[in-house]
Amino acid sequence: MQDQRRYWTERGRDKTFTTPFRMDVFQEHVDRDARVLDFGCGYGRTLAELAAAGYTGLTGIDFSEPLIERGRAEHPGLDLVAYPGGPLPFGDNVFDAAMMLGVFTCIVETRAQAEALLELKRVLRPGGLLYVNDFLLNRDRRNLDRYKIGHEKYGIYGIFDVDDGGIMRHHDRNHMEALFLDFETVVFEETVFETMHGHLSNGFWALLRLPA
Repeated sequence: MQDQRRYWTERGRDKTFTTPFRMDVFQEHVDRDARVLDFGCGYGRTLAELAAAGYTGLTGIDFSEPLIERGRAEHPGLDLVAYPGGPLPFGDNVFDAAMMLGVFTCIVETRAQAEALLELKRVLRPGGLLYVNDFLLNRDRRNLDRYKIGHEKYGIYGIFDVDDGGIMRHHDRNHMEALFLDFETVVFEETVFETMHGHLSNGFWALLRLPA
C-alpha cells in the first residue's frame, strides 16, 4: 500500500475534519488538570476545544508536519508535536487520558492499528481513559462498490481509495471491539458522521478504560 504519511503530508493541511467530540462525556470522566494525549491530533481542533474548556495538560501528536504547522499557527498555545511514527516519544504511564478521533480510518492495516494501541496502552497510566471515534461499514451502493474494489485490490474488506489519492478504511464493529479487548468499555455508541469529503457514514464513539 502507498505511504499514508505522504498523502497526509501533501493533502492533509487543507482538510477539515468533521467527527464530533462529546465534550460533555469527556468532562464527566476526565479532570481538567489531567494529562491528555491526542494521538493523530491533526491541526489541534479538539485540543483547542479542551483548552477553551479549561484543560491544561494537553499534548497533540501527528505524523503530518504540515498539519502540525497549521495547528501551531491556528492555536499557538497548544503543545503539538510532529513525529515519524513508531514508538511514542513519551515514558510509560504518563498520561491520564488519550484520544484517537478518526485515526483508525487512516491506519488501514490491522497490524499497524494494533501497534498504535499498544503504544497508547504503554503511555497511559493504569485506569487511564481512551476516547475514540471512527467510521463503520456502510451498506449503500456507493460504498459497497468501493469496498468490493478495495477488497480485490488490498485484500481487506472496508478499505477503499478516495478521489484525491488517499486510502481509507471503514470497519466492522466486531473488528473494533476486538482491537479494544484489553480495555474496559465505559460507553460504545453507534452514530452517523459527516466525512471530510462531505458524505454521511456510519460510525461510533467510545470511552474505554485501561484496567487499574
